[in-house]
Amino acid sequence: MRRLIGAFLILSLVGSCGSKGDTNAAGLRETLIAAIKARRDAKKNEGKPKPPPTALTREAIAHIKKPLLRISAQTLGVKTLFAQVAQNGAYRTYLNNLKMSVTYNNGIITATRGFGLDLLSQGISIPTKEIFAETNAPKFYSRTQQQLAKSKKVVELNYNCVLEKGDIETITIVEIEYPLIKYTETCRNKDRAFNNFYWVDDDTRQIWKSAQAIGQQAGFFITEVLVP
Repeated sequence: MRRLIGAFLILSLVGSCGSKGDTNAAGLRETLIAAIKARRDAKKNEGKPKPPPTALTREAIAHIKKPLLRISAQTLGVKTLFAQVAQNGAYRTYLNNLKMSVTYNNGIITATRGFGLDLLSQGISIPTKEIFAETNAPKFYSRTQQQLAKSKKVVELNYNCVLEKGDIETITIVEIEYPLIKYTETCRNKDRAFNNFYWVDDDTRQIWKSAQAIGQQAGFFITEVLVP
């Protein structure tokens, strides 16, 4: 209330000191009125839920030709678009506008940077380009992760994994439907177990969507390919 009274007094002084031709006084008066209105609106909206973000459309990304991903790291509170900025053989690195990066090897996440609890490196004991080939029978291999823990120490974790081919699922990625094979990867050691999921084109072996565990603290990264 005191702020509103003070603002009213200022407005009164501005109105009395400025002549009809004084554009500076008129401009200041309009600015103060707008500020008071904005403050009132902000108080009214306190505690109210924020409107949902604008949905991404194909039209909005139609002009983008370089490889583009949408990555959601829910545990870390990140969900943004990532564009490819580097490629070294099968390794592709993608960067967002917050300078966070994720590196993939044939669609398998191998490293993250800028997220805080980063995956420093990750490898599996079979070539990544072969992981989804000839998978009618379960496929067995090992996985090694080096990650940054909350203690700021680098820890190395080893898992035994099995990949199993599932059924066809139709998923939608920004207005386009894809009939894909869903693969489930189960990895475990004596302390922890987790499941990764991959939705893969059965002909091209393109991973269009995946949910991959980065670490127990960092959680899962959900990747959707918008432009391959």
